[in-house]
Amino acid sequence: ATPSAGEAIAAVRERVRQAGEEVGGRLRLLVGKPGLDGHSNGAEQIAVRARDVGFEVVYQGIRLTPAQIVAAAVEEDVHVIGLSILSGSHMQAVPDVLEGLRQAGAGDVPVVVGGIIPDSDAARLLEQGVAAVFTPKDFDMTEVMGRIVDVVRAANNR
Repeated sequence: ATPSAGEAIAAVRERVRQAGEEVGGRLRLLVGKPGLDGHSNGAEQIAVRARDVGFEVVYQGIRLTPAQIVAAAVEEDVHVIGLSILSGSHMQAVPDVLEGLRQAGAGDVPVVVGGIIPDSDAARLLEQGVAAVFTPKDFDMTEVMGRIVDVVRAANNR
C-alpha cells in the first residue's frame, strides 16, 4: 500500500531529526529567491513543507542578490541552501552563489536548485557543484524534502 501523506511526512520528519543529530543541531535550510523573479509561490511551498518535516527554515523573501543569499547562509550557519528560480536567470545566479560561498569559506554548504530548468542547464549546474536540481516534475514536496536530507547527509559524509 502507498503510504499516506501523513505517514510520508512523519517518515521524512524522522530522517530530518536523525540527520540533525548527526550534524549536531536542527537542520537549517535557507530558501533563497535570487534575481528579479517575483514568483514566490514555489519557494513558499518548499519553506512550509520543510518546516512541516522539521527543518528550521530561513526565508528572506524575494529578489535577493547572490551576495545577500551567501551572507544569510553564513550568518545563519545553514546546512543547505535551496534556490528557487523561475526567471531563467539560473545560469547566472547559481554560479554567483556557488562562487560567493567559496569566497566566504562556506563552499562545503550544499546548494539545491528548483525551478523551470532545462535538462541541459541542469546538467551544467550539477557539473558546477549544485547538489540537486528540482523541476516541476518533482512535484511531491515530501519526496523533495527526503532528497534534501540525503544531500545534507552526503555533504556531511554521513
